[in-house]
Amino acid sequence: MSGHRFAVLVDGENMSPRYLSAVMAEINRAGEIIVCRVYGDWTDPHMGGWKELLRTHPIRPVQQFRYGQNATDGALIMDAIELVSTNRTPVNAFCIVSSDSDYYSLALRLREHGMYVMGIGRQGTKSILVRSCNRFVYLENLSLTISSTGTVPGSPDSPGDVPVEEIVMAGYEASDTDSDGWLLLANLGQAIRREYPDFDPRSYNYTNLLDILRSYPDIFEVRSNDKTPPIYWMRPITEDTELRRKVGVIKRFVSNYGFIRAEGGDYFFTRANLLSEQRRIQLKPGMTVKFVEIKAPDPNGETSADRNGRAREVEVIS
Repeated sequence: MSGHRFAVLVDGENMSPRYLSAVMAEINRAGEIIVCRVYGDWTDPHMGGWKELLRTHPIRPVQQFRYGQNATDGALIMDAIELVSTNRTPVNAFCIVSSDSDYYSLALRLREHGMYVMGIGRQGTKSILVRSCNRFVYLENLSLTISSTGTVPGSPDSPGDVPVEEIVMAGYEASDTDSDGWLLLANLGQAIRREYPDFDPRSYNYTNLLDILRSYPDIFEVRSNDKTPPIYWMRPITEDTELRRKVGVIKRFVSNYGFIRAEGGDYFFTRANLLSEQRRIQLKPGMTVKFVEIKAPDPNGETSADRNGRAREVEVIS
């Protein structure tokens, strides 16, 4: 566990209570929860779902009557500033649970005071709040973790809109490597979070950063030492992409994911793997595409993920 000691401030009027268990579990993985408060007008019938959770979760309800449009916002902000100013609790981190971008100024103020700020909210939360936090987690990813559906919400504005291999390369290029080009995996993760505070492997249906790198064996190589647990390093593989350019036909496309049938087998791709100017095209079976192979199909693979190849720079040509 890290050294983060969290004050968790939840805008109860801006988040469904069904996410609470998942939210608490996510924060507990990041540190220790010292303070946990849920703000709202508890006389409102809409807070009924929250009242049920008071029996099973160690949270403190904070009553705020709806005297104005942003009454709950104001109460939450004032409590946060008081917690920082009085220093009566051993808090060194805050988690703001809300999708309301009005909290961005609070996040910035807390960081000015040396606090680590984690945000949790819905996909579609405005980037001003996302980028004001040290880390931002999407509620939809937490619900995926619990339901284990293995699917990721698909919208053009989802965090998965940027190809994950591009995010990894951006983090690599922003980091200092050793003389052979190897980068410590932990440093890669830090570099990615600085540029993409909302980066989460679960947005791409992966468990962690190492899982991502191992899924792109033709782009990245990974090595480790013999310690327990091992320490990992990575570096990109330099290769002429023209040698791996192929043509195929879309076999199936559902939501944000699809398969291309080409010589040698099927290739998995996501909407983020399309050229940026084509990501809003309605894809249909039978469309001809060009793409770059980043993993060749393996007909002897144990799982469908092993058997399917992977494609990027997908371009619809007819």
